[in-house]
Amino acid sequence: MDLTKYKKIFTQESGKYLEDLDRLLMTVEKDRLNSDLWAEIHGKIHSIKGMARALSLDKISELAHSMETWCKEFQQGAVEPAPNVIQLLFDGGDLLRLLVATEGQTVSPQDQRRYTALLSKFKEAPDKLAIGDKGETTPTLSKPSVTEKINYVRVKYALIEELLGLSQEILLIEKGLPPLSQEQVSGGLKNWIDDYTSILKGLHFRLAQLRLMSFGDFADIFAKTIRNLAKENNKEVRLDVVGSELEADITLLERLREPFVHIFRNCIAHGIESSDERLKAGKDAIGRIILEAARERDSLIIKIIDDGRGINRSAIIKYLKNNRSLTDEQIARIPEEEFFDTILDPAFSSASKITEVAGRGIGMNVVAQAIEYLGGTMTIHSEPAKNTEFMIRLPVSLSIIDTITFMVGDYTLSIPTSNVVSIDQGKDSLSDDSASFYDLRRVLGARENGGEFIYVLKIRGLGEKYSHNGKEELMEIAVDTIIGNNRIMVMPVGELLAKARLFAGVGIMENGDISMLLDIESLPGRPG
Repeated sequence: MDLTKYKKIFTQESGKYLEDLDRLLMTVEKDRLNSDLWAEIHGKIHSIKGMARALSLDKISELAHSMETWCKEFQQGAVEPAPNVIQLLFDGGDLLRLLVATEGQTVSPQDQRRYTALLSKFKEAPDKLAIGDKGETTPTLSKPSVTEKINYVRVKYALIEELLGLSQEILLIEKGLPPLSQEQVSGGLKNWIDDYTSILKGLHFRLAQLRLMSFGDFADIFAKTIRNLAKENNKEVRLDVVGSELEADITLLERLREPFVHIFRNCIAHGIESSDERLKAGKDAIGRIILEAARERDSLIIKIIDDGRGINRSAIIKYLKNNRSLTDEQIARIPEEEFFDTILDPAFSSASKITEVAGRGIGMNVVAQAIEYLGGTMTIHSEPAKNTEFMIRLPVSLSIIDTITFMVGDYTLSIPTSNVVSIDQGKDSLSDDSASFYDLRRVLGARENGGEFIYVLKIRGLGEKYSHNGKEELMEIAVDTIIGNNRIMVMPVGELLAKARLFAGVGIMENGDISMLLDIESLPGRPG
């Protein structure tokens, strides 16, 4: 009997269970007496064991069986799990992942020693380890644990690109059809052509969405990496995500994966203090890393911020003196952005000792090169004892955002939903302050609609020109028709449209119609 097909299914299903296992273990680590969580963990490991037994993958089934025995005792409340016990379960999950990838074989003597050591620990009663494991250190895997690759799209990326290309060709063929007069085309045929074209445009829109990944899903792949890096450095760190709903091209995000791991490693090794240091400084004991994403015109803005001690200025000054022969006076005149860019030099390192986390001769230069390769830029800002911020600006070829879509004259326009404060009806809803009114009709040269009632969009901006004495001011736009809240696929504007400083991108709606995305921050003047 050929088991190839079933082993492939086992690999795919086990991968899902192990991803869930990591998430559940990180949750139960903060709530160790939660029997419901232990029941879920027990279920995931039991499923892996059952499939492994059916395929005679003895090493996997034996390890999974010993792990689930522990989980069952925790689930029943017979034993209170200690932190080192949960770490062993993490280690067991990592080893299961390796065994699944190698079809149940340990490919090196070191991995076999790891397997034997872990199995012997799991075969002991968990209460013996719950009071503190003072045995020998368990050997490490021959392949160090790294952040998992993005694997949410279950089809080949090349196939998605091929389908997109085919759909574009069909759309081009449709555009190349010769014009026919009303006499030459029957009403039924005209309706059929319109329906066919609409379906094609919708198909192209859906296919393009397959290239996109939400920033929240992208951030999730770093959760375990940050947890492990923090544990290795005896620190407590949590990851907070802002802008998780924004979607971007999966190819771009995949190329950011390794650079981001390196930034996180530096935040934890050099920036975030130990719990004791943080408490003495009046901070929360748990360090915080913020991963934030936003779209600004045709750019994706990503910020990585830690609330640690800040970049070591004395290390930079020492480097500038020793490596560039600069004096104190010359260093004092260096602009802040250029000063912090020093850490991007290939030879720069602030690590005082070599550890698994830092000081191995791989500096921030590799991150800068990766960002530059993607056509992006990175700026660094740091405040002593407060934080460090890495702001990365990247060009985006494709993204999808939620917008309010409306008509002004014959123009179909959109504004990001997050910028719209309210939608009011009637001219009376306009503010008496003419400075807050922006007349899009005059800017676009659109005709009046002749109707008595209009809608008024009240919009918040993000730039300084929308604030007065530190207070946010709203801009008002009168529009003719509200089409609704739509998800639009945004592509960059061409060089000619960019010069108008009106549009942040060309938006394609699900039915294939075009809606220009207004660039709120760069609207020329404020005609009222």
